[in-house]
Amino acid sequence: MMNQAALPAWLTTYVATQQATEAWLRELQQTLAQDFLQRGIPSRREEEWKYTDMSFLAKECFTKSSTLRSVVSPAIVAGHRLKNIESIFIVLVNGHFVESLSDMRLLPDSVTLCSMKQALQHHAELVKAHLTRNLNLQKHPFASLNAAMLAEGVFLHVPKKTVIAAPIHILYLHGEENNIVTCPRNMIIADEHAQVTLLEEHSAYGAVTYFTNVVTDIHAEAGAKVHYHKIQNDAAKATHIAQIFVNQQQDSLVETHSLALGSKLGREDVFVNIKARGAHSNINGFYCLTQDDQHIDNHVHVDHAASHGTSNMVYKGVLDKKSRAVFNGKIYVHKGAQKTQSYQANHNLLLSTQAEVDTKPEFEIYADDVKCAHGDTVGQLDMDSLFYLRSRGIEKQAAMKLLTYAFAADVMNKMTHTQIKQRMTILLNEKLAHDD
Repeated sequence: MMNQAALPAWLTTYVATQQATEAWLRELQQTLAQDFLQRGIPSRREEEWKYTDMSFLAKECFTKSSTLRSVVSPAIVAGHRLKNIESIFIVLVNGHFVESLSDMRLLPDSVTLCSMKQALQHHAELVKAHLTRNLNLQKHPFASLNAAMLAEGVFLHVPKKTVIAAPIHILYLHGEENNIVTCPRNMIIADEHAQVTLLEEHSAYGAVTYFTNVVTDIHAEAGAKVHYHKIQNDAAKATHIAQIFVNQQQDSLVETHSLALGSKLGREDVFVNIKARGAHSNINGFYCLTQDDQHIDNHVHVDHAASHGTSNMVYKGVLDKKSRAVFNGKIYVHKGAQKTQSYQANHNLLLSTQAEVDTKPEFEIYADDVKCAHGDTVGQLDMDSLFYLRSRGIEKQAAMKLLTYAFAADVMNKMTHTQIKQRMTILLNEKLAHDD
């Protein structure tokens, strides 16, 4: 680990000046900040970080965006909206909630959807109860840092038996302001038998270099259904660190679908806690790396603490040029979690001899009546399939893109929401077409 003396000056300055108006939050942030400064930035000597070098943070100089300096036109924002469907739309630019660009006309009256800043003012007790979870500094250092630097994000509370028909689209847009750090916190609470579909999207307009450290908390009570999608399409020189915490109660269903296309360094940690009988979780992801020195790291941990739970984890990746991907999937089955069914798979397609992937499946099982399996592969394009397409008059690059998308389709087709799937498909095709 790095010691406090090695921490970058911008980070120590940032946490020292963080002053929340709420006394309980100010006290919590001061404690977390000091603890993180004492711990230091994770180093490659730590098992969970051995393939991801975060030491560059000590060489950079990031500041927080105190004002909305960049003005993003409504036309630019509209280009990100889902097609052929009306959605509930909330926009944050450089970490700041922008009400004038948001559209919440379809939000049911019983549902609370607002910025985290507003939630801290009007729903403090509910925020406090959930915010203090998952603050294990050693396991989740950047989640603790996120809480220490918390200023903004999105808060959603779906009451009991409420079904939100329209998808909720949360857009984080970075516009023209470089070298800033944002630490948004998304809190999604679905009460008993509530249902909601969400898309969290990170993109850039004008900005090149910035650091995002985002945490998304998903709490699904008994019988709730949460369909969560995420697009990480940040600028090519950006850094994106994300933690997604999922807590599930009895008979709940949570699906997560992640598409990672952008950033120079991207890392996403997903922690799923099956806390009660009969909960079901689907965790899917696809990553596409097309640039030299692009690095994407996925860590997925599923904790089965109750019986009759199921989890299915499928991640795929396509790597080109001198890029590198890391995948670590772990299934932990507690002693009392009988009748658990769990599966994980990670498959990678290398388009270059210089691309590299490290994949590591793990199972830790303490129950004897379970069904658990895994599959992991690293390979190249099927030359017979490529030859077949070329023999039909398809040019080599076009044939490679067809085969690449066919490889991705297995994960993409797991999404049941047509318009969100369509948006992800368009972005993936644009990525493959742009980076020849």
